[in-house]
Amino acid sequence: MTMKEFDQDLVETIQKLKTEPDVIKALTLVKEQLPEMIELQKELVLIEAPSFHEKKKADRYAELLKEAGLENVTIDDHFNVIGRISGIGHTGKSVLLEGHLDTVFSFGDVKGVTVDEQGRIHCPGICDDTRALVANLSVLKALKSVGICPYHDIIIAGTVCEEGLGGMLGMRTVLDSLEKKTEILASISIDGATNDRFYANATGMVDWSVTFTGPGGHAWTAFGIPSAVHAASRAATLVADIELPTNPKTITTVSLIEGGQAIHGIAQKCTFKINARSDSQEALEELNCQMIKAFELGAKLENERWGKADVVKVTYEKLLNIPAGNQDDNCRIIQAAKLVTEAIGIKPTFMPGGSTNANIAIGKGIPAVCFGRGGEEYGQHTLDEWFNPEGVEACEQKSILMLLTLAGLDERIKPLAETLK
Repeated sequence: MTMKEFDQDLVETIQKLKTEPDVIKALTLVKEQLPEMIELQKELVLIEAPSFHEKKKADRYAELLKEAGLENVTIDDHFNVIGRISGIGHTGKSVLLEGHLDTVFSFGDVKGVTVDEQGRIHCPGICDDTRALVANLSVLKALKSVGICPYHDIIIAGTVCEEGLGGMLGMRTVLDSLEKKTEILASISIDGATNDRFYANATGMVDWSVTFTGPGGHAWTAFGIPSAVHAASRAATLVADIELPTNPKTITTVSLIEGGQAIHGIAQKCTFKINARSDSQEALEELNCQMIKAFELGAKLENERWGKADVVKVTYEKLLNIPAGNQDDNCRIIQAAKLVTEAIGIKPTFMPGGSTNANIAIGKGIPAVCFGRGGEEYGQHTLDEWFNPEGVEACEQKSILMLLTLAGLDERIKPLAETLK
């Protein structure tokens, strides 16, 4: 897009923000305080926080936010950390900035932090999403240090259970609780790698657990009894044969399977798990219907093979259900995300799809983007994860400009968040 193709009020607002002395000072400050933030990042990553076990990290993060001047900091029943920068407009409206507290790793996986000769910081979880927590803390410290006040409130949150079977529970509960107290005009998440990438559409995801059960028996003497493993295999084949659209991109895979009780036995039980995703909620729901038919047909075919009825039975449940959602490629929050990235001298890369906490906001009809954490990363979700902090202040600089574009800068620059829809 050329500047003429962007909405002019967005262009003018961001250009004006860049000329305000206190904004310039805040953009500079996030770079100057980076060494302090990196030390806090090293501290926080050593507080292990698998999904559903974030309390200790939440306690420390809440302390840091309070020390930096965030108001009304609370930890809810799920251990989400939430606080606010009060807007001078007292409008009851707000813009959310969040990163997630949990990591994918188990207790004991984190052995320590090391820094190599290239300055790269090695530790599981050092990037995803510990970097986001300190990036948002740095934004807070910069705004407070130079005395910047937004017009609308800014909410800063550390959310739980973003990873894996956490199913973005933290973002769901944060948004549900905030909606009772404030009108959330927009949401900014920090997740994913690099300075240039951002996500603004939501790939939906469903995990299924499917279990087949039957009486089983001896492989020789009970031959002819329907097998739970055979039924599961039939169903898995049917799932694999489902025709999937390429646009919107939609996928499914039987990812795990286990069952049987003995190598010489007809299986009494077999369970498989499925991961399915789509950029379209409609396509995902249609795929769910087709998979349910495949589960039931797998049991039916195995029973019919041996002339039996209802010997092998099937049950299934959703383990995870994350909504898909789309925002128009030229919508105003996407324009703003591109403009603030360009404003700090980086060419923006709008990524297709994506499964981040922004999904939950988009699913609720709240305009949302997810910016990358900044910097060079390697090995996210592996024990070899490392992070290069060089130039990562670009993440904080984008957040400052985006927040003030949407929430406004006191009485000087009007907020544009209400105009996003």
